[in-house]
Amino acid sequence: MWETPTPSTSEMESRYTNASITDGMYSLNSLYCAFSKEKSPACKELNLANYEGEGIIYQRDQYWNKRAIVSTQASVLLLSGKLDPQTPHKYAEYLFDALDCQKKELITFDYAAHVATVSTPFGADINGTSLNCGMELLVSYVKNNGDLQRMDRSCIDEMPPFNLTVPIEYVQGFFSTDEVYDGVYNASFSQTEESA
Repeated sequence: MWETPTPSTSEMESRYTNASITDGMYSLNSLYCAFSKEKSPACKELNLANYEGEGIIYQRDQYWNKRAIVSTQASVLLLSGKLDPQTPHKYAEYLFDALDCQKKELITFDYAAHVATVSTPFGADINGTSLNCGMELLVSYVKNNGDLQRMDRSCIDEMPPFNLTVPIEYVQGFFSTDEVYDGVYNASFSQTEESA
């Protein structure tokens, strides 16, 4: 999913610089041009497609840029976090409303950030491995062949309350203080293990 024709690198960088939040995809412009061999002015300017062989890119077919139609046998599970700055929750709601199917569910986490499968910790397994509710939901959805009625949602009730307490090892290691919000700098926390 790349805008075509490709905008210039300076245009992409300008969009990146002027956006509230982004992930810096403009830096991949040269890779896209090299691999796709796109003939746009921006790619021609980079002059990266002068090699033998075809571009590595899917040819557009009749399904390109069309809304997907969900089969009557299929279901859709959407996971969203209300603290996601990259893909705000309202877009999950818009997508959910736009899906023209009977078997669909949107599960919203009030305190999850981007990628709900990994930003929803709620405990640990017997080995001490952190568990994420979003991942547990996805696993249950797949195990039950997409049957939303049989999906195990029990982890939702186990989600911890919102907590802004920062673990002391992070406070000392990253901020060199004992109190993250109003603490005084302590140089001894900044020493590396070799110098300690």
